[in-house]
Amino acid sequence: MKSSDRKLGMGAAISRRDLIHGIAATALGAAMTRSGASEAAAPIAGAATYPPLREGMRGAHPGAFEAAHGRRDGAAYPAPVPTGETYDLVVVGGGLSGLAAACFYRRRFGPSARVLVLDNHDDFGGHARRNEFVSDGRTLMTTGGSAYFVAPDQWTDQAKEFVRSLGADFTVRRRETSPFAALGMRPATFLSRESGGDGRLYPHVRFTAPTPAFLKAAHLPQRVREDLAAVYHGTVDYMAGMSTAQKIARLQSITYQQYLLDYVKVAPESLPWLPGVWCLSKTAASAWFAYFRYAPGFSTLGVARAPYSPEAPEDEAADFHMPAGNSDLARLMVRELVPQSLPQGTWQSLETVRLRYDTLDRPKAPARIRLNSIVVRVQHVGAAPVGLFEPETRPVAVDYMRDGRCSRVMARNVILAGNNNMIPYLCPEMPEEQKAAQHKAVRAANQITTVLIRNWEAFRKAGVTHVDTPTGFFGSFALDVPWAQDDGQPDMDPGKGVIVIFMTGTNSGILNNETMTRAIMGTDMPDNLTMQQQFRMVRMGLLQTPFSVFERAVRTQMNDALGPYGFDAARDILGITVNRWPHGFAMAQNSLFDPPSPTGEQPCEIARRQFGRISIANSDASGQDLCNTAIDQAWRAVEEMVPHNYGYYNRI
Repeated sequence: MKSSDRKLGMGAAISRRDLIHGIAATALGAAMTRSGASEAAAPIAGAATYPPLREGMRGAHPGAFEAAHGRRDGAAYPAPVPTGETYDLVVVGGGLSGLAAACFYRRRFGPSARVLVLDNHDDFGGHARRNEFVSDGRTLMTTGGSAYFVAPDQWTDQAKEFVRSLGADFTVRRRETSPFAALGMRPATFLSRESGGDGRLYPHVRFTAPTPAFLKAAHLPQRVREDLAAVYHGTVDYMAGMSTAQKIARLQSITYQQYLLDYVKVAPESLPWLPGVWCLSKTAASAWFAYFRYAPGFSTLGVARAPYSPEAPEDEAADFHMPAGNSDLARLMVRELVPQSLPQGTWQSLETVRLRYDTLDRPKAPARIRLNSIVVRVQHVGAAPVGLFEPETRPVAVDYMRDGRCSRVMARNVILAGNNNMIPYLCPEMPEEQKAAQHKAVRAANQITTVLIRNWEAFRKAGVTHVDTPTGFFGSFALDVPWAQDDGQPDMDPGKGVIVIFMTGTNSGILNNETMTRAIMGTDMPDNLTMQQQFRMVRMGLLQTPFSVFERAVRTQMNDALGPYGFDAARDILGITVNRWPHGFAMAQNSLFDPPSPTGEQPCEIARRQFGRISIANSDASGQDLCNTAIDQAWRAVEEMVPHNYGYYNRI
């Protein structure tokens, strides 16, 4: 080991890290105290039986995808062994859409309906993943992916009512201002020496909203400072001489990078200092989409922005955050399906209550959730109907790999709630047009890394809560706001442990950050690739990047920025969880690369067509990576299964 790695603490033992290699951890022996409560809880199970405690490489963890990739590549599997189970519904995928589909089905067809949810991960929720750490007897929780409800006021009535019925109250919001602000702590920017900076922490400034004073004082190359000033504070119309219609047409036809280079006249060496657009690189997003998503550089054009941007201030103000992100909603769905998994109560009262994973797959239970089960085949059994008016009543066989064995369950109905581009390999009998549309659902890769530190005294001394690290492997890191029951006053003792969240850039999309993209790919992203080609390259790089790369970046960036204030990564970092999502954000078609449909029917609409007794519910089915659309698609898929026999036909 290099001496520099040793100084960072790379050789230090972090609790439960070995779980990434499948080594069972011993149970935690000490009793814990619920956050905000004085009474000691009973001794708790360790990470071996409670997935949210697992650290190391999480998200798409080792063991969660290999069998699926083998199916894609034509690998042979053992002959499936029937389990003898038959269900009214089998749901493939236990993310938000799959869990919602299971709930909707039992509500629609009654509590006696037998439902099985199969998921390839060792935890439920999909991207709505929960991360937990234990520090000084306190449970600290945060999101490992899907973080919040985007503008719930604009949801469909169906989605709103479903979430309310589970016990999630939109009116209970986290405090408007961070409790750290009351201590005088603010965001800051760190310019590392490796990036050409001076290794200083610049207080009270976000690099994504640099002030003129900061740009004047920042230790950056002169041309970079000038270009950043032009992008963020320009006063001239960069498309002067064009009409509004001409500007819009041009912005829709060029990439954001082309706009920056050709119109704002940014130098190529300044591009790495500017973020991408949402989860896209600057070469995968149109300039019009960049403007819609509030990327900088457009304020002087005199063109109205299209409404309903997720970054619009009025919509951001309506976003709803739960302490552990949307994993809290997933837990409420699991409670409805398996009441023994969590006690009754509001979601706030359950925040630190550990869900009982041993209840999820009990024999004879009407609803079951079976984890670590990778589905490799879904097919109707028996002769297909021959007459146009004969309903499809054949059972469906669902084969899945678990612990090296292939098993088969039977279902009267199936809902596929995983990634669309896996469906053609599971159901090769589907129509070619439908499979081609499913292959187009290539998702953006993203990550979020959560870190437990011993205390936040260094943050307090530096007066910072959030640190932007431009051109760093991670684009930023920030203190997670401690949670308190009923929005009360959280424990603000800087001597106690806290979670720090490491983001890719302005969000969790990897292509947003050129440095991380280059690091995991081993090369720069070529400029001439389509969005989907870029997604595939980043996905491959992410799966091949070891945990140590993320760990080294965490330790280095925290030491560099906060070391002068007393932080020591080797001493103060107690746990690291990397939530990698190679199949991350669902994506609509990109007007730069995808020609419009001649019929007006979008690929996501073709891809989600019902096939016999198989329906499709996932975020790909809407082309939007949003919690509410995942719920809406689950509701649609269940409604497709309502039998229509008398006088029913869709072809004559």
